[in-house]
Amino acid sequence: MKKYFNKSMVLILAVVLAFYACSPNNKKAETLTESNVATNTYNCYSSSSLYGITINFDNQVPGDLEAFNNQSQVDCFAWQEFISLNWPTVGNNFGTPQDKSFVQWETYMPKDVLFQPDGVAPPAWGTLVSEAYAKKYDSERLLVKKQETKLLTFTSKISGSDTLFNFDFQQAAPGNGPNWLGAQNGTNVWYEIMLNKDYYDFVVAKGYYNAVAQHDSAKAGIPLVFPKGVYNGATGAIELKAAWMEVTNPTSAQWNRYKLSDAVVMDATTGQLRNTTVALVGLHILHKTTNQPTWVWATFEQIDNVPSSLTPPHGYNFNNPNCQSQTVKLKDGTTAVVPCTTNSSPSYYLKDAEPVPLQISRVNPIDPVDAAPINQKMQQEIHTLYPNSVWQYYELVDVIWSQSLQPDPTSPILAPKKLNVSSMLSGAHIVANTTLESYVQSTNTCYSCHVYGTIAPFPGDSANDDVFGDFSFVIGSAKYSQSQLNEMTSMVSKLKKE
Repeated sequence: MKKYFNKSMVLILAVVLAFYACSPNNKKAETLTESNVATNTYNCYSSSSLYGITINFDNQVPGDLEAFNNQSQVDCFAWQEFISLNWPTVGNNFGTPQDKSFVQWETYMPKDVLFQPDGVAPPAWGTLVSEAYAKKYDSERLLVKKQETKLLTFTSKISGSDTLFNFDFQQAAPGNGPNWLGAQNGTNVWYEIMLNKDYYDFVVAKGYYNAVAQHDSAKAGIPLVFPKGVYNGATGAIELKAAWMEVTNPTSAQWNRYKLSDAVVMDATTGQLRNTTVALVGLHILHKTTNQPTWVWATFEQIDNVPSSLTPPHGYNFNNPNCQSQTVKLKDGTTAVVPCTTNSSPSYYLKDAEPVPLQISRVNPIDPVDAAPINQKMQQEIHTLYPNSVWQYYELVDVIWSQSLQPDPTSPILAPKKLNVSSMLSGAHIVANTTLESYVQSTNTCYSCHVYGTIAPFPGDSANDDVFGDFSFVIGSAKYSQSQLNEMTSMVSKLKKE
């Protein structure tokens, strides 16, 4: 069971742990004393004192709220998620500038490591780069340490024909054209999807890393339902979608406002791996809980991304008030024009030319009633407790939640899932992150797309290809082996002859 301690309890616990660590017969003492126990708490602002939320500055990810009653309460829950997920894995200083060590969620499993080619079982928890990928780049193996490397790549439709690994997540849209995001510093944004251990354990236990297992469950009448978080208990399934901006001068004081990490990237133009530094500019947190089986949809950004009420000291990451259109020469000798039209997707693929800055602005203002004042108070509290913390320069954009309980299906259903849309609440009518939904900020909110999430396609059983995948597009990344496909095709052929 997860515990949330007040200060006096923490003091008592510290004494107990100190005594425990001195015991010569206890070999677990080191692990316990190194765990990040809560040392600071804060009563998060809420529009009603009845629904105040205690924020703990520690690494304990909350499984659920006791009850979801209003937007401000849900926004506070999102901030608790953000703090615990971004808690350092080394030490207890929350957000030390220039600290490139991983925060907690960066140790989760990348989507493309969980869902391996040929539908084989994934490697052990803690693996960040699959053996297959490391072998593929054997000549550059020193760059890829399977348990220490943040590996960021582009999609096959952007970088060429890397169909073996299907790096198929970048921007939310457009899906039929270039959708990269160029920053004002002349670099591009890299994307990743990370899955927590509850998600990983569920997929491994069910065998859902293989598309055939997903289809077998559907045929047996078993719906795909991810584990739910529990109040003061299990965390439940979490998906994180992150946007990282490449940094060319990481030691500059400018980056003391950002979470930085070292990364290996697969350059979209050259197809080669290289080392670089990246700065976190956007983060989606998708969390399935008991009280929110339709998931809690929270999204955060770095405050310098686009114009707001405050002008950043080093300019905006994705907006130039003095923007001028650009003509880019492509590899084939032709040119492409990149206009200053706000929130327009790029006119060429990165395999054809280097990235250039694009012009982005926020379409839906951050909710002034709940999110904005909560952001201000949380940023102030972070500054008070950790004066130099980079996390004081991040803000909650919005959270989507359901005002009424919409239970999981008891048998497989087809996508799209029917929702009581009137019960789905958020600060803004459409929730969009300027780094993850840059080009579709005025069209669909998160669940509008995710109701179409399905299990993985399998040609041998196309009748079940549209089975709902519990709002997760990631689960549809599972593959199948050629032998499985051959076996299924042969069986179908025999049935037809009969």
